[in-house]
Amino acid sequence: MGDEHGGRRHRFSLAEHRRPADQPGYGGRHTCGGGRLSNRVLFVCAANVCRSPFMAATFSEAHVRRGDDIDWTVLSRGISVVREHPMCRLAVSLLDASTQDATSAASHVSTQIAQSDLDEHDLIIAASREERARLARMQPSTRSRTFTLKEAVALGRPPLDAGERGRVLTEAPSTLAGYAEFLDQRRGRIRVPQQTGVRFPWSAHDDPRDVPDVHHDSTRRHTRVLKESRELVRELHSQLSHHLNAGA
Repeated sequence: MGDEHGGRRHRFSLAEHRRPADQPGYGGRHTCGGGRLSNRVLFVCAANVCRSPFMAATFSEAHVRRGDDIDWTVLSRGISVVREHPMCRLAVSLLDASTQDATSAASHVSTQIAQSDLDEHDLIIAASREERARLARMQPSTRSRTFTLKEAVALGRPPLDAGERGRVLTEAPSTLAGYAEFLDQRRGRIRVPQQTGVRFPWSAHDDPRDVPDVHHDSTRRHTRVLKESRELVRELHSQLSHHLNAGA
């Protein structure tokens, strides 16, 4: 089951449902800072109704709270958008109503991902392993810069060892593309959350590697998952900002 319609099979062209880049809302492009497209983050879920626009809005909120002077371009897209829908009302309610991000989120319209979205972004954050896998099949060259939210945060937590510091300085400079390359090099070496035991289809337990789709679940569980993802996105923003500022 997708965020709203993500579970339905639907044939589509990658160019379908594309909105103008300057259209408001987190289905369109949202730029923080001076407007340069130097640090481009793409958040992806199934229907672009709940998880990915909420993550994009939270990332922009974190930028405002932190007050850094880094230029970000933040976008959200869905891989199974059947028709346009506004952002989940519960997700909008969890944003700071006094910010521009809440206003933009309120006007969000779900948007199908396009090939150019994958080409243009330095770091791609998927809500779950399912979306990450579908993006990799869509465009194999994005594998090295596509991570689930929980995977990216877990890979970025440990401090750099001496060897990594040398590689970052020489091979992966302080750019967002360089940071994605650094995270990719840590795959298989840094422990990330793993599913343990047998997982049955009827089980309510979430896979620790995913931000699960709970759009149609109970309000209590839905709220819990969104709040957990909010903390993870804030940590992701902090990690990225630290990396980028290190080379400033």
